[in-house]
Amino acid sequence: MPSALRISALTKYFGSNAALQGVDLDVAEGEVYGLLGPNGAGKTTVMKAVTGLLRPDSGMLEVAGRPFTRDSLRGIGALIDGPGLWSRMNARQHVRAHAKLRGVDPDDAITRLLPLVGMDQVADRRVSAYSLGMRWRLGIAIAMIGAPRLLVLDEPTNGLDPIGMREMRSLLRRVAESGATVFVSSHQLDQIARTCDRVGVIVHGRTRYEGPLSGLAPDGDLEAGFFSLVERTSSGIR
Repeated sequence: MPSALRISALTKYFGSNAALQGVDLDVAEGEVYGLLGPNGAGKTTVMKAVTGLLRPDSGMLEVAGRPFTRDSLRGIGALIDGPGLWSRMNARQHVRAHAKLRGVDPDDAITRLLPLVGMDQVADRRVSAYSLGMRWRLGIAIAMIGAPRLLVLDEPTNGLDPIGMREMRSLLRRVAESGATVFVSSHQLDQIARTCDRVGVIVHGRTRYEGPLSGLAPDGDLEAGFFSLVERTSSGIR
């Protein structure tokens, strides 16, 4: 499959701290790709680089086969650091407002996106009455305005209860089936295992694995395989 996103030798320093030290990832069109790593591994820094929120010090980003520019952002929807919503507005009002800002037909966006994220039945309820999972789903609907080809999500299952996690897994598959590529970060292995087609693992700002989940856990124990990889790379063993 062609690449929706390709990251090559990406580096980023914050002062003397190396957040990214040569990250390489290749996300194919139409897949749900999971970015794994322990806390502090650099996952959010990668996400922010992909969405233009910070500039890497070196390396290359390609979106849909072209070098990353500001114009690339037109084809990217993102939800970083959680959904920012107005508590007194409802889902319908949020989508309408964001659609107008982006020059998209508000009625079309509401009709298409709220059912996609499972929010059409509560579209007129204020955000203050929403659960965390409902807020995340509305945030994803807003990120999908304009039909982006790449959806970037940073830790969308954080804080969700089991029902919310199941709904999020289902939603990510529906988004991919609608024609978008999903690039999602998480440290929750079980959620990634149930959702993603392929994964990349970064440890201390470096790519340590990329491929199918089966390659991380040949004996079927994903948790053991993941921690073995982290321990080997953290101790300098390749």
